[in-house]
This record gives sequence, C-alpha cells and structure tokens, in this order.
Amino acid sequence: MFYRLAKIILWCLFRLVYRVRVTGREHVPKEGAFLLCGNHIHLLDGPLLLGFTRRKLALMGKKEIFANRFFAWILRKAGVFPIDRQAAADMAAYRFAVKSLESGLGMAIFSQGTRMKDFENAKSGVAMFALKTGAPIVPVGISGTYKFFSRLNVKIGPPISMAPYEGRKIKADLLDEVMAEVIPRVSELTK
Repeated sequence: MFYRLAKIILWCLFRLVYRVRVTGREHVPKEGAFLLCGNHIHLLDGPLLLGFTRRKLALMGKKEIFANRFFAWILRKAGVFPIDRQAAADMAAYRFAVKSLESGLGMAIFSQGTRMKDFENAKSGVAMFALKTGAPIVPVGISGTYKFFSRLNVKIGPPISMAPYEGRKIKADLLDEVMAEVIPRVSELTK
C-alpha cells in the first residue's frame, strides 16, 4: 500500500517538475525477477525509476542516506535497502538482494556505485546477482540535466538473459564476460 502511494507521488512530482519521456517499457518482464541496471547521473535517478517502472522494485541505496530514522523508515517502505559501499562485501545487503530476486521482485542497481558521467567504470555486482539468481539484466539509460522543466529521458533496452552463462562457475572472468555485454548496452541507451 505504502509502496503504491510512494510510486504515485513520485510519478506526479516528476511529471510536474520535469518533462519525462520513458521508452522501452515493454522490455521490463511482466513477471518474475529481473535486474534493472542503469547509469547513475543524479541523486534522483532511483526515485525516477521507482516512479516510472510499472513493476515493484527493490533499490540499493548507500547507507549514508539512512542516517535519519524517519527518512530511513520511508526509504525502507518504498523498497530501498542500505548497502555499505566501504565494506569489501556487505553480506546483509547481498542476502537481501538475493532474497528479493528469488521472491520474484525486480531490483534496480546503479552499477557505477556512485554518480558518474559515463558507464564505463561499472562494477560487476549486477552480474553477480544475475548469475546467482538467473534473473535477466534489463539495461536502462538515463539522460537529461534535472534542471526544472528540462527533458529527462529513460530508455529501457531488451533484457540480457543469463541462459548462455548457466552452469558455469561464478568467477571474475565470468563476471567480466557478463559486464562486457551489459556496459555497451547501457552506454548506448544514454545517448
């Protein structure tokens, strides 16, 4: 209930403040787990995806945004969960992500780990989750300036299936192989 209300509020706010154009919604699976993997150019990228993706999403957020207890409560209700970017491996966030995907939810990940202009430095976490759960990776590109009343473009591309990688051991070279497919797809969608 809270999630749907938050989604409606975000959709309305973005429509009032920006000229949002979303293309490729048909590429988001209608059921089952998926990973929405996009570039990260602004603090509002996460709320933008939550507001304009028709499926329910879990979303990773840096632990620092959970400092205020009331704001943290709102974030959790809206499907955001904390990740410690300083830790070598945040096992609580990892377990939560895998559990969310195994339950059939979609999850949005900004693989850059922080806001950057290009997607070339994306980390392989999205590949790890996709290989672990078999969930397809849906590339998404966000472009625009986030200035009031400016155009924001969200382009969603066809899913990348994990079927070709099935049965292989999850090691660094396999993660790199998956990311070699993801990075150019997301980069192309940002243009």
